[in-house]
Amino acid sequence: MELSPAPAGRWADLPEDIALAVASRLQEADVCALGGCSRSWRAACDADCVWERLFRCRWPAAAAEAAVASRVQGRKALYINQHRRMNVAISNVVEFVGSSLNNGWLESECYLKAIADLALTADIGFLDVQFFLFSRNHSAIINLIGLHFSIASLHVPVSKALLVILLYFSYG
Repeated sequence: MELSPAPAGRWADLPEDIALAVASRLQEADVCALGGCSRSWRAACDADCVWERLFRCRWPAAAAEAAVASRVQGRKALYINQHRRMNVAISNVVEFVGSSLNNGWLESECYLKAIADLALTADIGFLDVQFFLFSRNHSAIINLIGLHFSIASLHVPVSKALLVILLYFSYG
């Protein structure tokens, strides 16, 4: 028995507002994955309204500045640039701690400096900590700094922070 192909254009025929509603309810990675499925999904996933929501959810304190800056560049580009800024800032902390560990020591001063440096970086949120600090590829100290920063500076409930770490190390 031969399978008949799916009707052509079934997903592409979705009204734009429905496609935008679907894309607007997804997280970053899912938006990017969906955008790779077809031209019509790429258009929906590249829409400013999708990336505006993602930006506001991830960096609520920076949303007002982003509204002004988005007139010059699109919301997706703005999101990517902010993500890169967070990556650079957090990578500097990771490198600082890594160089201390490579020297065979990590004084409490260095540990506290790493947390203070994270706190001085404007707009770091819990999702940034998850993206850039919680990883099997990092030392336990880096993960501990991320956990400490999340609880002490971002006021993430201990149970939520621990659950996220467990999920990262179970599946990630």
